Amino acid sequence: MLKRYLVKGLIIILIFFFLVGGKVFHNQRSHFLKAEKYYSEAEWKLAMREYDIAMHLYTPWSPYIQKSAERLWQIGEMFEKQDKPDWAVIAYSSIRSSFYASRSIFTPREDWILKCDDKISDLNVKLLIKEGSIKPEEAAGEKKKFLYVLKVDRAPSPFWSVLAEAGFLGWISSVLFVIIKGFDDTGKIRRRAIYGVMSFIFTFGIWVISLLKA
Repeated sequence: MLKRYLVKGLIIILIFFFLVGGKVFHNQRSHFLKAEKYYSEAEWKLAMREYDIAMHLYTPWSPYIQKSAERLWQIGEMFEKQDKPDWAVIAYSSIRSSFYASRSIFTPREDWILKCDDKISDLNVKLLIKEGSIKPEEAAGEKKKFLYVLKVDRAPSPFWSVLAEAGFLGWISSVLFVIIKGFDDTGKIRRRAIYGVMSFIFTFGIWVISLLKA
């Protein structure tokens, strides 16, 4: 009996993830196609916005993530050639922030992030020189400062992230246990339900603490 419920529960979870993943992928593709339309019309600001949204709708192995990053990089290089470093920074920052926004226990496409860090630091230094805030000979030192700030690791703790997942699954399982095994056929509460309640309190506490620590 329990095995049958577990199989049904697993099927429901898989269907749920399939539907959610499909919806996210559909929205991602939709925003990418809008971005391509704006790109072909030279509406660069609108194109950047749509590529950025597409990248934030991250799904593993999606071709639209790579294509969006490449397009934003091309727009950034175009703005550089037009001597618009501020807009180029926005384009490169969109790539960087999108991958950081998608991180969990690992950071996707760190190679792109490193490339963007170098570009952003160079362009910020050029902006400071252009504004007269620093002298050209101070460029190397300022770039080091920008890179230091950009490379500060703000990643969530893998240990606490995994523990948060375990806690979440634990308290969901506890609720299911109480529902399935906590009552007899007449609806009376069984003694074993106390184990489910204790497990719920314990795992829920782990989940909350892990989220705060991660």
